[in-house]
Amino acid sequence: MLNVAILRKTARDAAGLFVLAVIAILVFETMFVRAMGEFSGEMSQVWLQNRLVRRMVEMLVGYDLASDLTPTTLMTIGLAHPLLYTFQWSFLLTVCTRVIAGEIDRGTADLLFSLPVSRTCVYVSTSVVWLTAGLVLAFLPVPGIALGQRLAPLWMPIDLARLWMPAVNLYALYVAIGGITMLVSAVVVRRGVAVAIPLGIVLASEFVVFLAHMSPVAWQLMRITLLYYYKPLVVLRSGAWPVSDMLTLLGIGVACWAAGLLWLRRRDIPAA
Repeated sequence: MLNVAILRKTARDAAGLFVLAVIAILVFETMFVRAMGEFSGEMSQVWLQNRLVRRMVEMLVGYDLASDLTPTTLMTIGLAHPLLYTFQWSFLLTVCTRVIAGEIDRGTADLLFSLPVSRTCVYVSTSVVWLTAGLVLAFLPVPGIALGQRLAPLWMPIDLARLWMPAVNLYALYVAIGGITMLVSAVVVRRGVAVAIPLGIVLASEFVVFLAHMSPVAWQLMRITLLYYYKPLVVLRSGAWPVSDMLTLLGIGVACWAAGLLWLRRRDIPAA
């Protein structure tokens, strides 16, 4: 079910974007800690008492941060920032759509699947690449924050051990989006559509979360969004692993991934 040649080619094609994503995440998290270091604890409290700023932060992380402000909880902004999502999801959508939807779009899928490897082998080999890379991209914010703390210490030490809980939750979110993208990639015939549909889903999730604190309707809709199951601030405050949320995200990812595999094995591949 795993072909080394396809695995290596997929990894080689994704290597450049992966390196860029790694550098971008490290730089962003380091600079974020440095930016937060410009404020003392007292100044940060005053900053978050501003109604507009407080509302914007609440929309970003999903909950009121000002009621429990510490350097550790402040890091949840860096763990739920749109820039972090952009770096991770750009890599994910690119890799998930390159082989299946990309080959079909170019008209070369019939050649690829005529090789002495099964469709299952191609699908699984491609998935191993983005799943493995996702471990690095999801966990990398914690070393980035640690580096930032070393270069620009905050008014209190950051509890790095607690940050691993939302990082694991972030990987579960990554798997859910990847599974959805693999399903869409296996169904459609245009790579642009394969990128647009999962991108639309995650952007809609962000939009609903953004509006949830202003609209009761959006608050009710938030439960059906992916980001509802990724709440780093709640995780840090409770100190408990978000097992239910992670299982939900992993369940979505695995179910969509399996559905994509079944569809690919049975579908007709258009010839060039």
